Order: sequence, then C-alpha cells, then structure tokens
Amino acid sequence: MELKGKKLLILGAYSTEIEVINEAKKLGVYTIATDNHTDRALSPAKAVADEACDISWSDYDALEKFCRENNVDGCISGFSEIRIKILSEFCRRMGFHDYTDGADLDTITNKEKFRDACIKCGVPVPDEYEPDDDPPHYPVIVKPVDNAGCRGISLCHNKEEVLAAYEAARKSSYCGQAIIEEYVEGDEPQYEPAFFYTIHNGTVTLDSSLDRVMKNMGDGIIKQAVANVYPSKYLDTYIEKQDRQIKALLSSLGMKNGIVFLQGKMKNGEFLPVDIGFRLEGSLSFHYSDYINSVNPMQMMIRYALTGTMGDDEFIDKTSEPHFDKTGVTVVLLVTKGKIAHISGLEEIEKEKCVIHITRKLKVGDECRLLADFSQVLSRIYLCSDDRQELIRTIDKIYDTVKVLDENGNNMLIGRYDADELK
Repeated sequence: MELKGKKLLILGAYSTEIEVINEAKKLGVYTIATDNHTDRALSPAKAVADEACDISWSDYDALEKFCRENNVDGCISGFSEIRIKILSEFCRRMGFHDYTDGADLDTITNKEKFRDACIKCGVPVPDEYEPDDDPPHYPVIVKPVDNAGCRGISLCHNKEEVLAAYEAARKSSYCGQAIIEEYVEGDEPQYEPAFFYTIHNGTVTLDSSLDRVMKNMGDGIIKQAVANVYPSKYLDTYIEKQDRQIKALLSSLGMKNGIVFLQGKMKNGEFLPVDIGFRLEGSLSFHYSDYINSVNPMQMMIRYALTGTMGDDEFIDKTSEPHFDKTGVTVVLLVTKGKIAHISGLEEIEKEKCVIHITRKLKVGDECRLLADFSQVLSRIYLCSDDRQELIRTIDKIYDTVKVLDENGNNMLIGRYDADELK
C-alpha cells in the first residue's frame, strides 16, 4: 500500500525518535513529533520532523483534537515502556491501527508477571527472592517491575543493601512494585545475548541476535555494555534448544504483530530472559538486518501504524535470516559524570568504509549526572563488514580518534571494547 503523503504522529521527540522520522521519510511519510517540551533542546526530533507539536503524548483530548483537525493517519510510540500503553489507549480512541491489539500488555510490561509467563511455557528464569529471604548467595539484583533503561536497578551484596534498594526500586516503579532476583553471572559473564523477533499476522520470525559486551564500571554498579556484536555466538544453541519455546511464549501473550526483543544471560547452556521489550528498541538493531538482509523492522512498524499490516508475510519469512553473512559491531561510547566541554573525532570516523551509521545522544554543554544509566551514552557507532580485520582496525581507530573532555580538560570516555575478541 502506498505510504507517500500519509501523516504519522510520533509520541516522543528525543534524539532516538529521529530514527523513526528518518525511516518514515524514506517511505514518503509526513512526520509529526510531539511532546510537551517547548524548549527544542529537550526535543531535538522536532527539528527533523516535517511538523512539530508541543502537546504531551499523554494528553489524549488535545492529541485527539489535533489529529482530527489535521487528518493524521496513524500513530507510533517511541522507545519507552510507558508509551506502549499510552499508544494502545490512544489508538483505540482514534480508531488507528494498533500493533498491540490483543496482546497482554500487563504481563509484557511487568517483569514479575512476565517471569510467571516464562515459567508456564517452560522457559528458564533466574531464581526470585522476597525482601526478608536469605538468598543462598550474593550478590542479588533488585529492580522495579516496570521500568527500563537500567533505572532503579541495584546490585546488592547483603541484606541491608537489599532492603534499601528494594524501597528505591519501588519508588522508581510506575506501579510501586519491585522484584529481587538471583544475579546471574552467566556462563561467560562478559556476554549478554539478546534475540529479536518480528511478528506479522500471528507468525513469529527470528530475524537477528546480538551479544552485549559488558564491562565492570565499579563496585556496586551494574555492568554497562561497551559494544554489541552481531550475530550472537549463542545463536545456534538458542535456535536448537529454545527458539520454539520462546515463539510459543510470545504467542501465548497474544502478540499478533510488532517487534519483540529479549535480553538475558546464558546459564548452563540455556538462555534465561531477564527482560522483554514489545516496542522499538534502543540498540537500533534494524540497521544490521536492513543492511545485510533488507529486513527493516522499524519500517514495518511504521507501515503497520498507517496500514494495519507489517508487510508481505512471504517476503518477511523468506528474508529474515538471523545467520548474518557479515559481522556487525556497535561501539557504545560512554561518558562519566561531568559537563561536556569538547567532542571531536566522530566526523572523521563517519567516513570509515565499514561504518554504516552513527547516532549522537549527547552534545557539548550536556551534563552526565548518573552512572549505570542509558543517559551515559554519548554515541553509538554501527560497523558492518565481512572482513573482521577491517572491523578491528576501525574500532581501534575510534578509541584513538574520538575525544570527549570536561570543563577541566579531563577525559570523560569510559569503558573500551577489546576488538581483538573478534579474531
């Protein structure tokens, strides 16, 4: 179905929403970005969209009035959990196509309920504890049941820390609930796999995978990813042992259309999902499946919002091949606390042959106030090649070239991916 000229309302206008706008424009879609920020520095996507709107994405009445007066054809949410339910309610109100229709959002967006759903489908999960329990070993991990982006998550080494973290996690939770789980180091602690599915007309298709390369950033701080490597080294084992289980799980949750990602750990050769996302995902893995296989889940989501279909089912099944014939590496540049006074080198890196995309989240003048948080991400650099030596050379050049300094001239970059792991 022709999309040219159709109007798409995007709930959210942060830097990540620029990705939605760029993909929509490739399809000829007219884009409208909205949130309640009038300061454009807080809503950078508004400068890229065809039209900007300063209505809060949770103000249903004002959004409905705007959409009806401006003949908007569909709506899509950004990259946060809370906006999924906002989108679902607003689409029902407007009669828009809603990819979440029929899905059990209460379970999907609640870590406690999702854990129970996994158990029912025979999918292994980490052990769970109550605040007064004495776990057989520490550390344990405490987190809100319904938040994302590492927010409210604590790694605890004793009962006192658990009780304090539990209360903090409850305060960070939208529903005031928290969960305490076994901290799974994993068979290889530095790697955390994730698997990505496209769901179209009830068919669940595995289209990509990655390993997050984790680095320890300090005592009591959860590890941070310094790189994502595609495809996952565990892909074959996962397909053999658990792909069928996971597909059954997703179907049991009522998912008929959309994109899903599961993040977790490997324990005794099995994948333990610790998080699920039924939404656009911040690692932007679609850049690799699109570049390698011409499968673009982001564009599928846009198409669904405007037409009610993810695309041609036969084409999606035929081209969705998780065994990439190239290696993808996303280098995640992280900064420590401080105010950014200088950034250089990204423009030079962008010219490298195997660099297919760069996202920039922070700029000069921005201040990093938190650790172990997605707000530490300065930039993600997407590399792809069938020549691993080329990837290694480019990754080393990134760390030699990109400079980020604070107001006192101190280096702010932290964490480094050892490219020799690709050998």
